[in-house]
Amino acid sequence: MRDFRDRMRLIKYLIAALFVLVALGYLWASMNRPDETAGEYSQFDKERAIITCMTAEYATRYQDDPAETDMFPECEARFEKLKATLPYAEYIRLQQTPVLAESGPVHMQPYELFLQIMTGQDR
Repeated sequence: MRDFRDRMRLIKYLIAALFVLVALGYLWASMNRPDETAGEYSQFDKERAIITCMTAEYATRYQDDPAETDMFPECEARFEKLKATLPYAEYIRLQQTPVLAESGPVHMQPYELFLQIMTGQDR
């Protein structure tokens, strides 16, 4: 019986050690990822912008009737236009600072540009 308890205790320690190693590995990987200010839009940024675009399209145009065409290619094209128009540093600043109506036109301009492009109102 004592031998069984010793084995169970060893297994518990091995599981705890494995958990700690995985946590340290995750921490190391997250610390060594490329800096967000490197100037490149990430896949997450693309997905966030496309979700914004598709939400705006389907919420404003297709609430009652189903969409006749898939809006995903259009939203991808809008994201490419956003990448060409809005510098990544401005996009990061836009994501990290709260937007207030009292901010004024200088601070609101990148946010409005993002929304105009991703909702298709820039045409």
